[in-house]
Amino acid sequence: MSSVSWKDVAKYIEASFNTAGMVDRSIALENAFNQQAPDNVVDAIDGLGSKIFPNPDTARQFLKEKGYITE
Repeated sequence: MSSVSWKDVAKYIEASFNTAGMVDRSIALENAFNQQAPDNVVDAIDGLGSKIFPNPDTARQFLKEKGYITE
């Protein structure tokens, strides 16, 4: 797995937050699939797992700590 830039993932994470008021992996993945995001972006979003994040910043921090994204 190679990490991707936060800017490549951010729009899907932010869309999840704007839709649900939280960052949810399934909503972010649905957005990514609907927009035909590259596989490495989908893999990074999938790294959120079953956790629910209160905002995009906490999701970004989690993905960065796990090595899924770079700044």
